[in-house]
Amino acid sequence: KKLKIEQQGGDCNMDGAFAGKEKQDQTKLAEEKIAEARRLFTNEETKLEEIIEILYAAEKKCRLSNDALAAKNVAECVINLCLERRDWAQMEKSLMTLSKRRSQSKAVISGILAVGYKATEEMRPEEAMIYREKMLRTLSDITEGRMYCELERAKITRTLAQLYESQNNIDAASDEMQKVNAETYGSLSKREKIDFILEQVRLLLAKKDHVRAYIVAKKIQQKTLAESDLEDLKIRYYRLMIDYHAEQCISESGNSDDDIDAAYELAQHYWHIYDTPSVQADTNLWSEALTSSAIFLMLSEHSPQLQTMTHTVLQKDDLAQISNALFKKFLQLFVREEIISEPMPDQSILENHIALSRHGDQIKNHWIKTLHTRIVQHNIRVIAKYYEQITMPRLAQLLKLDLNETEKQISHMVSHAGLYCKIDRPAAIANFAQPKPSEEILSDWAADISKMLNLVEMTCHLINKEIMIHKL
Repeated sequence: KKLKIEQQGGDCNMDGAFAGKEKQDQTKLAEEKIAEARRLFTNEETKLEEIIEILYAAEKKCRLSNDALAAKNVAECVINLCLERRDWAQMEKSLMTLSKRRSQSKAVISGILAVGYKATEEMRPEEAMIYREKMLRTLSDITEGRMYCELERAKITRTLAQLYESQNNIDAASDEMQKVNAETYGSLSKREKIDFILEQVRLLLAKKDHVRAYIVAKKIQQKTLAESDLEDLKIRYYRLMIDYHAEQCISESGNSDDDIDAAYELAQHYWHIYDTPSVQADTNLWSEALTSSAIFLMLSEHSPQLQTMTHTVLQKDDLAQISNALFKKFLQLFVREEIISEPMPDQSILENHIALSRHGDQIKNHWIKTLHTRIVQHNIRVIAKYYEQITMPRLAQLLKLDLNETEKQISHMVSHAGLYCKIDRPAAIANFAQPKPSEEILSDWAADISKMLNLVEMTCHLINKEIMIHKL
């Protein structure tokens, strides 16, 4: 009768048990069959397949009796016997057979996954080279489509990715990690989700897939990282973002907009690392993070947000305690409305900072070149504040550039940095005074007339007052 129910496909509930069928305790049967299998297993002449067939029959009876615990014990015994006999091919076959049986309970699936995963970690080196990848792939296939196996699937996928990475197959490791959308897994804790996503980002950066890495990183909200128990993940996140933006600072197209975003974003990332309690406890860590933030503020394009953050950093007393306040002096030069002479005093210390050289000589040279550009742009803004018109030779002399480079820098600032300038090439004159529109001129004239009439009226009032006082 039970065989007929199994063949005809009776209804089953969410746990894989038959609906409307009462549970029958098969614990005694399971213990007897497991003991019998263990007794036969001690005889090495007995084939493992014959022992497993006995356990398969016991598992089937327990499953049809809705005794999930007994079925789990029998199923785990099957996998353990394969492990003790070191028969990995039979273990793989048994895992697939048990997982595909109709109305299989969650307890059995979870049990064989746990035992199977543990077996992959107990493989000898020579066995792991041949069977570990295949076993992990089998376990991954079993978890596919089973929501109650989300935690196991995430763990198996990460282990499989680590295996590929150890084989220097970064592309395969990254592709494997992308198969899991950890943010949708309800069985994972907040920490586990963030940790998994950060591992995805790390492998994508190693794969040089920067676009996808940035998209995946956006799944993590920065306000979540501010929680006190996630400080280590917060530092990991911003370190990965530093690697991303450092790689993005040099684009093949040469678009300078990437540089603008990269420098300011790097300054913010280092600032977030500095503003972490665990970092504040280590002088070496916070001093490196704070000075790095100050350096990338100098390398950022001028903007209102930059000015606000610069003043915030300058207000930190910690900055004055590093290198005799040298980095604070550097940053103050970009705040004052004075021309910066280049090279700056002790500029070599700034250029040799670890934040610039961490990602290689090419990126270091790029940042040194960017520093020169930012100094020139600062000087042009200062000159534009004090001069309405200036000859191009005199402007080039103040900037310590040739005429062509001076014109190139001004053109860039007019296009990107909101500077107004018109150059009269025949006369070699740069005009920084922005002409007023006719509406503004008319408004100024009306305001001046109103002011003059008010003065006339007040003067007449004072004259009449004096006449009345002196009774003239």
